[in-house]
Amino acid sequence: MLQMIHTPRDKACGGHYSHAVRAGDFIFVSGQTPRNDLRAVVGKTIEEQTAVTLENVRLTLEAAGGALEDVVKVGVFLSNLADAARFDQVYASHFPTFRPARTTVGCALNGVQVEIDVVAYVPLSARKQEVVL
Repeated sequence: MLQMIHTPRDKACGGHYSHAVRAGDFIFVSGQTPRNDLRAVVGKTIEEQTAVTLENVRLTLEAAGGALEDVVKVGVFLSNLADAARFDQVYASHFPTFRPARTTVGCALNGVQVEIDVVAYVPLSARKQEVVL
């Protein structure tokens, strides 16, 4: 089963893609950046931009029925690898116990310092079911 996940930010995507796709028990979240609903960059430091980006990841996962605790793989793209340690301090606060597998690379980004994509494992049987009384 494949399902495109729609979020309130879909209109601000700026490209032909989904914020997330559910494929069976896995949720694949497209690269999230520190942009708000108007596509404006939020935050000036790597710490601020990382926090906003991870919040965008969290919101997208929630729209798909998941949470940060379900993340098993993270892809991190930094515009400056010298910021990796400062990025990691904020990142660690969002994954305090379970440490997902992660790849971190340096690359040119479109006006931001960080972009993050994730894969989460959320069995369909574990999804909250709507109860009708």
